[in-house]
Amino acid sequence: MLINKNKQLKNISELRQDLVSEDWVIIATARNKRPNEMITKKEPREITPIEKCPFEDLEKSDNGPVLMEEKIPGTDESLVKIISNKFPALDSHRLSIKKQEIGPYRKMNGYGKHEVVILKDHFKQLSDFSHLEMTTLLAALRRRYREIAQDKKIKYISIFHNLGPLAGASLFHPHLQIIATPAISSTIKQAVIGSEHYWKKHRKCPHCEIINFELKEKKRVIFENDKAVVITPFVSREPFELKIYPKNHSSYFEDCGDEMNAIAEALCFSLKLLKNKLSDPDLNFFIHTAPVYKKEKFSHFHWHIEIIPRICISAGFEIGTGVEITPMDPDEGAEFLKS
Repeated sequence: MLINKNKQLKNISELRQDLVSEDWVIIATARNKRPNEMITKKEPREITPIEKCPFEDLEKSDNGPVLMEEKIPGTDESLVKIISNKFPALDSHRLSIKKQEIGPYRKMNGYGKHEVVILKDHFKQLSDFSHLEMTTLLAALRRRYREIAQDKKIKYISIFHNLGPLAGASLFHPHLQIIATPAISSTIKQAVIGSEHYWKKHRKCPHCEIINFELKEKKRVIFENDKAVVITPFVSREPFELKIYPKNHSSYFEDCGDEMNAIAEALCFSLKLLKNKLSDPDLNFFIHTAPVYKKEKFSHFHWHIEIIPRICISAGFEIGTGVEITPMDPDEGAEFLKS
């Protein structure tokens, strides 16, 4: 094999396998720019004037009614309002789920929930939230999650945030979304099954193994407090990807208790860090938790939050094979974020 003398050995690409999903990722450091060179210049986000924002006056814009509201503790100040999405991907107006087979295909009617979590301040992104505000938001999400989970037809509840057009955000006003489905996607199923396989083989949670190893090695630990840790994954699908874990094993976001303050602090730190170090990138984050049905089946899973800055764009190879190419060693990304 010929090696360019101008490249160091560490710049030779390698494949890494995710401990849980068993997916492969290519760490192609030979294609790498330095971390600071990966901060791409982008057009400023288009700011919708308040008077044209559909989330400022819900009644005027025909949004609503408000399904749930959360105030900042000790004040009369409302921080969160949750409404049904005006243009839902799924809805729960149907009382039953009808499944059909059409030749080799299967289908069911679009039962489910699609809700919008509207934040108070038109100009205040989540990266600007205080610790108290973030704790209040997570508490509101947990409360709404528990309410939706009472519907026995729902099997999975996804909570996610899109920031910026590259992340799929169509509105400027800060908000999150909740989509609850009567089916489990192959991605979630693969994560749950992978976690179960590891548990059966080693009698240990794979995420706990990751946390313990990373806390010992320290290379990819970005932040920690007494009950939460933030890491850049050894198997990163994107540059500067972050995962926030509760340190103690817990399968379900809705069961989050005393560690809520710690998770909120870790999320605040992570979003502020990415904003400051990466020039406020477009990003997605989501809560990755176990399914809500048959809860006794998923005690091996470890819930967490994943944050994915939109630095790279997936192309033909990634879409065709499902194998991501990450053009940066996660260790270098972690070193840059901590510098």
